[in-house]
Amino acid sequence: MQLFGEAWAQAYCQKLNESEAYQKAASTWEGSLALAVRPDPQAGFPQGVAVVLDLWHGACRGARVVEGEAEADFVIEADLATWQEVLEGRLEPLTALMRGLLELKRGSIAALAPYAQAAQELVRVAREVA
Repeated sequence: MQLFGEAWAQAYCQKLNESEAYQKAASTWEGSLALAVRPDPQAGFPQGVAVVLDLWHGACRGARVVEGEAEADFVIEADLATWQEVLEGRLEPLTALMRGLLELKRGSIAALAPYAQAAQELVRVAREVA
C-alpha cells in the first residue's frame, strides 16, 4: 500500500474510526486536517500530494487524496523522508515541528494545543497503517 495513496488514506480513516483512544481524545475536534507531502518528482509526487481527513467529534467522516495545494482547516506539510521518519516512529511530530521539518501551513499551534492528545493518537494510528 503506497504511503499517501488512496488505499492508504481510506485505511487510515477506517483505523481512526476503530480506535477508541482516538475517539475519546478527539471528541471535541471539529474540522479537516491535511497531511501534505512537498513536491518530489523522484518519489512520484511531482506536484505534491496530501491526504485530507474530514474529522468530526472523534470520527473520520472521510478521506481523500489531492494533488498540489490542500484545502483544510489545518495543513501540516513535510517532505516524504520526514513523513516516513515520523510514521516509522524514528521522529516525534512535536520535535519535527520545533525543528521546522514539519510545517504547519494552515491553522495555528494555539488552535491545535487543546488537541495534543488527539494529535498523538492521529500519529499512533497512522503508524499502524504505515
